[in-house]
Amino acid sequence: MAKQLNIRQKARKFDSKFYHEVLADECHSSLEVPDGRNPMQNAWLTITINYSLDFIDRRNLGGKAYLKNNKAYVKDSDGVEFALSDWDSQSQTNFNKKFAKGESFWNYKFLLITPADYDALDFTSMAGQGFVCRPNVICLFRLKPGGTPTHLSIKVVRPDLSFWDNVLGRSYRSDEFNYKIEDADTKTLWHELGHALDQDHVMALKGDARCMVDINADRCYEGPNIMGRGSQLETINARAWSELIYQHTENRQQWVVSQAVNTPPRRIPLGVANLGKPTSF
Repeated sequence: MAKQLNIRQKARKFDSKFYHEVLADECHSSLEVPDGRNPMQNAWLTITINYSLDFIDRRNLGGKAYLKNNKAYVKDSDGVEFALSDWDSQSQTNFNKKFAKGESFWNYKFLLITPADYDALDFTSMAGQGFVCRPNVICLFRLKPGGTPTHLSIKVVRPDLSFWDNVLGRSYRSDEFNYKIEDADTKTLWHELGHALDQDHVMALKGDARCMVDINADRCYEGPNIMGRGSQLETINARAWSELIYQHTENRQQWVVSQAVNTPPRRIPLGVANLGKPTSF
């Protein structure tokens, strides 16, 4: 995405103070609250991306590859040409399985701390007479193959590297919508899913002025963050959940992002609207 989420529709609120579902062009999200049986249970915001994988080769050019002497060729995101090998069923199956596991890198890694004066998620529980629980919001992520509508369409290739490709150290450069077979085995998958979750490269996320103009400049990849050349997560990587919680709740107060995902709900005395500092059990 690397842009503001394009919101299409919100589910009706019914008797709730927040929207249970929000539909964006890039994803589907749902916000749910605990049923009250467990006072230590937080609420959860689930982002689901429906995706499709199109395996490109000589038999399926997919509007991307082209034939020369009965062999398929394709250009990567830098415009460099590569010959392609055909896919076999086992290779496709393996890629599908590995791609689906990519959701675990982004799932359950962030927590949104509910503002002290926002009570729409509060629920009564066994926390004690005269109290309600104010849950925080766990950030969950799901990849769903073949769902409708399709949010993310990916074309996958098997580059057939020539002797000179290897000598020159050339490698097919992937992007959010174009993968090579090796990407499912590397942190490239996590990085590209980060783009699907509305993130630019890390220095752009941090507000670097030059990277806001050219997000693919080398400087924009600096550091250990997954949206650079590393594999780490920081609170800035929760961008999509931070955007969507505003859409679900229409609350413009500060939802602080934490990586302490097991932070429990707060216990609120009945009738208290502005909690101030969090209390604990």
